[in-house]
Amino acid sequence: LTKQLFKEASTVHVPKGLPFIPDDLKAPLELVNRKPILPSEQELAANNRAHSAKLRVAKKVHQP
Repeated sequence: LTKQLFKEASTVHVPKGLPFIPDDLKAPLELVNRKPILPSEQELAANNRAHSAKLRVAKKVHQP
């Protein structure tokens, strides 16, 4: 769900061929990293439940 929400909120649906994207059509979120951040080996050794953890990051874009 998070992956789908981030993808949808970070893309702008505009017609192809526009030379630029107007400011009022900017996406509300900007992806910080494309791939999820996985726990380190040290974290996995200390916390067994971290095996399924994936950190996804998006930044809220300031809109006037």
